[in-house]
Amino acid sequence: MRPWVSGRHSHRAAAVLLVIALSAALAGCAGPSPQSYYRKHPHGLMREVVKCENNGGALAATPACQAALRVNNQLFN
Repeated sequence: MRPWVSGRHSHRAAAVLLVIALSAALAGCAGPSPQSYYRKHPHGLMREVVKCENNGGALAATPACQAALRVNNQLFN
């Protein structure tokens, strides 16, 4: 067997492990979900809902607005 073949695979394996480790580390930095935040901070929820609804629907497709509107509907409808 050629020595460079096994070396290339070990570098590739190390790179894959590094990507997995970084992904796992960054996943823990995401913080609380918007739903849990809005349930604990109703004033923040109301500000977000007003901002989303007053923008003529331009922001309605954003993840932040979708989360705020979903929580608003769950809590008040």
